Amino acid sequence: MAALAALATACASARGAPADGAKGRLVPLDVAPERLDASYAPRRLALLIGIQRFDDGAWATLRYPEKDARDLAEVLRDPGKGAFDAVEVLAAGPSGADVRSALARLAAQVRDDRDTVVVYVSSHGTLARDARGELRRYLVTRETRLADVAATALPLEELERGFDALRSRRKVLVLAACHSGGGKSLLPGEVSRELAGTKGAFFVRPIEEVSRASVVLAASDWGETAREDEALQNDIYTHFLVEALRLGVDRNGDGAVTVSEAHDYARRMTYEFTKGRQRPSAESAEVGADAIVLVGRVERRGKPELYSYAARFDGFTLRVDGRPLAELPGGAALPPGRHRVQLAKGAGPDVVDDAVELAPGERVDLEALTARAEGAWEVAPRLAVMGFLDARDRREVLGPAIGAGAIAVARDWPSHRVNLRLDVAGTGGRGALDATTAAGPVHAGYRYTAFTAGVSLPWRTGIGLGERLELLAGPRLSLLWLQRSYQLDLVAPQSYLTLTPGLVAGLAWQVGRVTVGAEVQADFMLLKVDGQNRSSAFGELLLGAGWRF
Repeated sequence: MAALAALATACASARGAPADGAKGRLVPLDVAPERLDASYAPRRLALLIGIQRFDDGAWATLRYPEKDARDLAEVLRDPGKGAFDAVEVLAAGPSGADVRSALARLAAQVRDDRDTVVVYVSSHGTLARDARGELRRYLVTRETRLADVAATALPLEELERGFDALRSRRKVLVLAACHSGGGKSLLPGEVSRELAGTKGAFFVRPIEEVSRASVVLAASDWGETAREDEALQNDIYTHFLVEALRLGVDRNGDGAVTVSEAHDYARRMTYEFTKGRQRPSAESAEVGADAIVLVGRVERRGKPELYSYAARFDGFTLRVDGRPLAELPGGAALPPGRHRVQLAKGAGPDVVDDAVELAPGERVDLEALTARAEGAWEVAPRLAVMGFLDARDRREVLGPAIGAGAIAVARDWPSHRVNLRLDVAGTGGRGALDATTAAGPVHAGYRYTAFTAGVSLPWRTGIGLGERLELLAGPRLSLLWLQRSYQLDLVAPQSYLTLTPGLVAGLAWQVGRVTVGAEVQADFMLLKVDGQNRSSAFGELLLGAGWRF
């Protein structure tokens, strides 16, 4: 549009300058509103990759990856189903370079963070040690050699980084592959021998690093086998994922089929078809929070939904009004109104037993109900170590000091996984300052009082121990007051009062209703010392335990 306006202006100038001597004038363009709206409308884009042809004959034959990609492309292109604007199918034995080029083309097309993007890959998966000796996951492409996987295969981390870099906030990566050594997977001999000697599950299921409101779906859970089936003539999970889109599996009745609805259907059907041997997984903390529509459009407010894809709830049963409604991970739709919601694993105790009022169209993460059941508020005393972060101010103003404080936390407010946090800390005592004056060296003792108070909005995420160990980080606004009173009559008391921005970061470990925590706070300020302004930073280390209620 800018180019058209510039061209029209240049043409107006060429026809002759106005009588007043101005060098041209703006010429209004009559552009239809519908054309303008179409130019800025979000797009629906897909890259579908099916790899079943390999140069190295050591890889087991796969029969359906190319058909998997084409079947999914058919339903996404269908104007009455997915109605995607552009669908690229990469299915002629693509190499790793071909996959990278296709991802680059897709990235160039994604112009708006409202675009819906689907990336699908059906191929072999494998495990191998990289040059540093770390065991990593790889996707097998046409040129991959079993004898040298690390140098010839496509690292799954690279694919995920390319996916994560896409500008869209509504994107889904579907991995129809496995890394277990069976089914759509083959492992190098040394890796197979290593895993054969491992007791239990061969190693920890990884945490996928994906951006907010994006979803990573896998055809099988970590360490399981992804299978093809001759009767279905597809990868099993892909068959049921496409079926969900073709049938229009609209759980909440709002007129659209979302990623969550399609995946939950495909997951349940795959589990039943394989008699429990294959459990597709969802690897995103944000799945369900921002609905990604694959088929149809939202035409009305649907039924309220309860959902959870948190690893800590894998295998739990959701009961509503005393009736089992869903196995987690997954979700369920129910009529609006007041319901009793319970969550338990097997015959174990309920981790949630709450009455919830649900409105049409509402989506409730069961983690939020769990947090409410465990206590939405937290109060915690803290031992504090306070002081300036640079050596000069520690020497000339105030060195490290031990104090005490407290924090109060409103969990999951103002939004899920964001806390409102209030903190106070104070310290006082005696210190000494050595200085050189015209009269000679001076040793002056002083009394000091320091006090900080802050409000912050840290975001938190689980990093281990069944998500009981959490990392938190976020911005902080703090008030700092510092006073020094010297024992010399000629020196007046000095005080500082400043309102300053800062940061907070920390770890919290929850044991029942007790939370053990440690936080580091840094405040940046302009400090006046001996009549001169200097930039400085003040820090606090807080340690302690608190109680949730």
